[in-house]
Amino acid sequence: MIRVKVPATTANIGPGFDAIGIALNLYNYVDIEKRSDHQQNIQFTSDFTIEDSQNLTLTALIYTLERYSAVTRGFDLIIHENNIPLSRGLGSSAAAIVAGIYCANYLLDNRLSQQEIINMATELEGHPDNVVPAILGNMVISVFQNKQVTYSVVEIDADLIFKVLIPSFELSTSKARAAMPKEYPLCDCVNNISKVSLLVSAFYSKNYALLEVALQDHIHEPYRLPLIPDSNKILDQLKAIGLYGSFISGAGPTLIGLTDNANDSFDTQIEAHLNSLSHKWTLRSLTADTQGAQYIPL
Repeated sequence: MIRVKVPATTANIGPGFDAIGIALNLYNYVDIEKRSDHQQNIQFTSDFTIEDSQNLTLTALIYTLERYSAVTRGFDLIIHENNIPLSRGLGSSAAAIVAGIYCANYLLDNRLSQQEIINMATELEGHPDNVVPAILGNMVISVFQNKQVTYSVVEIDADLIFKVLIPSFELSTSKARAAMPKEYPLCDCVNNISKVSLLVSAFYSKNYALLEVALQDHIHEPYRLPLIPDSNKILDQLKAIGLYGSFISGAGPTLIGLTDNANDSFDTQIEAHLNSLSHKWTLRSLTADTQGAQYIPL
C-alpha cells in the first residue's frame, strides 16, 4: 500500500484566468493497495463519503487504467483524508483527479511520465491552472493546446503568507463561469495582459510591492464578486489592513489576501470583521506547497 498526497491550489491569481495557479499546504490523502484478484473496492476512513459516479478520484483512476489497457487491475482505494473543501475555489476537483491518476500510475508500476500525468489531468479537468501546480508545486504558468501542456514554474518565497478566507457557502464553477460575458472590450483584454505580465514578474523577482496593481482583474472578478455575499466588504477591509493585495481564489467563493510574517495583527483585525458578516467565514493561514503531489510509503 502507498499513500498519495495532493495539495490544494488557488487559480487565476487575479488576472491570470485559466493560466496561473499556486499550490498551497493544505492536502488530501488517498491510499491505494494492489490486489492479486480483479476486485476493485472503495473505502472511506472519515465521515466524508461520495457516490462512485461523483468520485473524481475513482473516475480518474479508472480512466487512466482504461487508457493503458489495464482496467481489470484489482485495487483497494481508501479515501484517507479530504481536507480541501468542496466547491470553494481551492482545487478540490483538481486534487481528486491528480490523486486518481497517481493511484493508477502506482498500479501501472509507475510507467507514466510526469508530462503524461500533466496532460491527462488537464484533459480531465478541462484547463491546467489547478492540476499542474497540484502536480508540480509552487506557481505554474500553463498553456494547453493540441492536447499538450507547456508550463513554467516560479518558486514561491516561504515568507509569503496566503490568508485564505473560506465561507460556509459553496459556489459551483459552472455558475461562476456562466456569470462571465462571452466577449470583452479590447481595452479590458490589454489591461489584463499587462497585469498578468506584471504579476509573473512580481512573483519571479519577489517584488511584492507590485502586487497591489498586478492582482487587479477585468476578465472574471467583476462578474463573480456579486455571487459572493459580502465580498466587496471583505476586500475593502483587506485593503484597509494593508496587505500586498487580494483576489478571488479560482472561481470562488474563497478570497485570499497576501502578506508576510511581519504582519502579525492581521488575524485579529480580519476575524473581528468576519464575525460581523451574515455568513460564517473561516480564516486559514497557508503557504505555498513546493513539492506538489507525492507518494508516501506506508
